[in-house]
Amino acid sequence: MLASKSAVSRTASFRWLALVVLLTGCDGCGHAAVEPGGETPRPEGSSSSTAIIEGVIRLAPESATPAYPENPMVPPAGRPEPPDTCADPQQRDRSPLQPTADRALNGVLVALHDFSTVPPVEPVTREMTITDCRLSPRLVVATRGDTLRLTNETEYPFLPDFGTGVMQALLHGTAREVELGQGGVRTLQCGFAAPCGRAEIVTMYHSLHAVSDEAGRFRITGVPAGEELRISAWHPLVQEASETLTLRGGETRTVEIVVSAAEITAPAPVEPTDGPAEDNPDTLF
Repeated sequence: MLASKSAVSRTASFRWLALVVLLTGCDGCGHAAVEPGGETPRPEGSSSSTAIIEGVIRLAPESATPAYPENPMVPPAGRPEPPDTCADPQQRDRSPLQPTADRALNGVLVALHDFSTVPPVEPVTREMTITDCRLSPRLVVATRGDTLRLTNETEYPFLPDFGTGVMQALLHGTAREVELGQGGVRTLQCGFAAPCGRAEIVTMYHSLHAVSDEAGRFRITGVPAGEELRISAWHPLVQEASETLTLRGGETRTVEIVVSAAEITAPAPVEPTDGPAEDNPDTLF
């Protein structure tokens, strides 16, 4: 996977690399199946050897709302404007993490680390769309082996950059699938033609992860019990925060993780490519 294209501060860069290193989440993970619980009823998703973690992500009271230094819906020099049928660039394009009245934060990755075993999972397809000229959702978290399927629901031929070295026009109503075969972080945007916003794609080596919903809440089932684990909250716009905990078999633990906005600097300007997109050998139409 490719790292994000945004230039970040040294501190934010260190946290980004630390996340990539910890994508495995465990030390010598095995893949033994989780045995079902005994006769005592257990909460859904748990057994005598597993537990559940649920909770909320909040933005620190003193922190400003996280935002990219530039609006990803504003085209760079030499690039076309989005079509008139789409909404103009908005503040939410710059600030995808919007705190609620009680500072709960949506769209943040929550992941577990430092466990020894995880149950096996079947690969799934993670759906994304280009709707109103914008990538949605803005953060996709997958497990290695999953497939990312991007469908263009806008009547405009966008050129999503999957980091494979070749960009192919995605026409209205068509989809492209990419297998997520390696762990890592990449930024998905559209090149040459009109911008389609920005989305982060994170591929983990295990399935013990979640993304906070519009109310800032998350839930992770099948958590190994009896081990000291670390749970972290991450997004390129926030400083990674974590805490350590040990759960009993069948337990449901509620946690609250508080994050602050990260310092991110604007990327260096990129010179526009000479000639139309069709003159570029790495662009397929």
